[in-house]
Amino acid sequence: MGATLSSHAMKRLSLRCALAAAALMSAAPASYAWTRISCELGGTVANLPVLMRQFRTDGTELTQLMFRLKVRNADIPEGARADTDCTEFVGREIDVVLENIAADTVRKGKSLKMLYRYDDSLGQSQATKFELERQQRP
Repeated sequence: MGATLSSHAMKRLSLRCALAAAALMSAAPASYAWTRISCELGGTVANLPVLMRQFRTDGTELTQLMFRLKVRNADIPEGARADTDCTEFVGREIDVVLENIAADTVRKGKSLKMLYRYDDSLGQSQATKFELERQQRP
């Protein structure tokens, strides 16, 4: 014959399971958290920038300026959170997409400073964002 549990015992059992699950989640390593990176990148434009324009059905326009940046230096902005030290970018060429920036702002061979942000929690299409430093904007 099987033993049956009273409703009081069932509630205690479910409470124990909930507490055990909470303890496991708090003990999980930070690698399961969302990745967030903020880096100040400095480098030189490696190729001719390409301007792409898209017109939406509502009549608005989206412009994207695409180019490659040869990164010479990378630092974490003061007060920003980063899950990396940003040195992984130094010495590499990275693909950059800037939105709503004039085409003459970026030229091949020109030095640029920009802010790179990556946030897993925003979803794949919006996770990566580049911004020019304020003094370099037109």
